[in-house]
Amino acid sequence: MEPRVRPFGWEAVDSQMRVVRLSWPLQLLVPALIVPSFSRSTRGFTFYWGRTGVGLGLLVLVSSIAMGVLLIPPTGPWGAVLSFWFIGSAGIAMVASSFRPTALVKPICMKCRLLPVIREHEAIHLSGVSSEKDVWASMRERHSVESLSLAGDPAICSFCPIPKRLSEQ
Repeated sequence: MEPRVRPFGWEAVDSQMRVVRLSWPLQLLVPALIVPSFSRSTRGFTFYWGRTGVGLGLLVLVSSIAMGVLLIPPTGPWGAVLSFWFIGSAGIAMVASSFRPTALVKPICMKCRLLPVIREHEAIHLSGVSSEKDVWASMRERHSVESLSLAGDPAICSFCPIPKRLSEQ
């Protein structure tokens, strides 16, 4: 089955994409970013961009404000502040990343020679391919363990999922 990629392709998304290091200060500023970083197999992730990203980000932001207002009577102002910090900051991050495609990448991967592969993976997702299976099928058309010289490379983390996913059939 042929992977579905939008007509403008992932290359157009990749040419506009910025890569942001998922640092601890950023995760403390936006606590919702902590959860996706728990998985060792996750190298990077993205938010929707364009009008969809703005709409979803504003929905999350307005929802956090509404929840905060509802929490004021039982908790005082702390409920509103925590609601805005935990949930509203994620809405702000979504809106901010909707103007330009943004990939949030783990710090260890920012120095890796596979960063272009991670970036390409996220660009394919942002071009409209939601299925991991389809993304990796598309990636295997262009890359292999041999073409990237991944076999036995000590610089590649032992838990990196990229070599394993590229060698799957």
